[in-house]
Amino acid sequence: VIAANADGVWDSTGASVSFAIRPHFYEAGWFYILAGLGFLLGGPSLYLMRVRQLKRRETELAHLVEARTKELSGALDNLKETQNQLVLSEKMASLGQLTAGIAHEIKNPLNFITNFAVLSQDLTKDLRKELAAERDRVDPVRAKEIEEVLSDLEQNVTKINEHGKRADSIVRGMLLHSRGKAGERQDTDLNALLTEYTNLAYHGMRAQDQSFNIKIETHLDSTIGKISVVPQDLSRAFLNIVNNACYAANEKRKTVKNGFSPTVVVSDRNLEDKVEIRIRDNGSGIPLAIREKVFNPFFTTKPAGVGTGLGLSLSYDIITQEHKGELLVNTKEGEYTEFVIILPKTHENNGGVHI
Repeated sequence: VIAANADGVWDSTGASVSFAIRPHFYEAGWFYILAGLGFLLGGPSLYLMRVRQLKRRETELAHLVEARTKELSGALDNLKETQNQLVLSEKMASLGQLTAGIAHEIKNPLNFITNFAVLSQDLTKDLRKELAAERDRVDPVRAKEIEEVLSDLEQNVTKINEHGKRADSIVRGMLLHSRGKAGERQDTDLNALLTEYTNLAYHGMRAQDQSFNIKIETHLDSTIGKISVVPQDLSRAFLNIVNNACYAANEKRKTVKNGFSPTVVVSDRNLEDKVEIRIRDNGSGIPLAIREKVFNPFFTTKPAGVGTGLGLSLSYDIITQEHKGELLVNTKEGEYTEFVIILPKTHENNGGVHI
C-alpha cells in the first residue's frame, strides 16, 4: 500500500482505496449540517413571528382608525347640534321681533282705551253730583232713569278699565319675552310658569270668543321647585300647547250637545332628575292618518285663517333641541289628546343631545 498524500492512501493496483479526513474537516461538516438544520427549523418560526407582528400592527391600526372615526363622528354630531341651535335661535329672534312689533302697535291704542276709561269714570261721578244738586228741579221719574243710565255707564267703563289693564299686562309680558336673550337659562319656578301661561291661554281664547267657556283643572307637584330653563321660550311652548287644547275642547263643545263639558287638565310630576308635564283635553283627538305630521311646520287641522301650523313645530324645537327634552303625543280619536313634555331639571352643555 502506497500512501499517496495526507488526504488518502491508494494501493498499487487501485483495487481498494483508503480515504482519511482531517479533523478540521469533520468540524466544518458538522457546522454546515447544524446550520442547515437550524435554517430548516428556524425559518418557519421567523416567518410566524413576522406574521404575528404584522397582525398586531394591523389590529393597532384598526383601533386607531376606529378611535379617529369616533372622534370625527362626535365632531359631526356637535356640528349638527350647533347648526340646530343656530336655526332655533334665528326662529326665536324672528318671533321675538314679530312679538315686539305687535306689542308696540297694540300698546299705544291700549293706553288711550285705559286712560279714557278712567276719565269716563270721573265724568260719571261729576254727573251724579250735578244730578244730586238739581234733583229738586228734575222730575223724579226722569231722575231715576238718568241714575240708571249713569250706573250702567259707570259699570261699563269700569269693565273697560279692568280688561284694558289685563290686556296691558299681556302686552308687557309680550315685550318682556321679546327682550329676553335667546338661550339664557334661569332657575325658574315651573309651577308658577305653567299656571301663568295656562291662564293666559284661557283668557286669550275668551277675548277672541265670548261664548268660549271651558273648565281648567290643574294638578301640580309642589316638590318640583325650580329648574334650569329658558323661561321666555318655554312659556311660548306652554302657551301654544294649552291654546291648542282649549281650541280642541271648545270645538267639540260646539258639535256635541248631550251635556258635554269641555275640560283641559294641566299636571306635572317630579321624576328625580326630570319633570313630566301633561296637557290633556277631552276634544275630538287626532286622526291616525295625520298623527305623524302634527309637529311638521305649517301643518294644521284648523280652518284657513285660524292657525298657521307653526305653534307645535316651534314648541317641539324649544323642548327637544333647546331644552334637550321630549315632546310626545297620546291621543284617541273622538275622546282625547294629551301632550307629554319631559324636561331635565339641569342643563348639561356637553355638545350632544341630552334626554
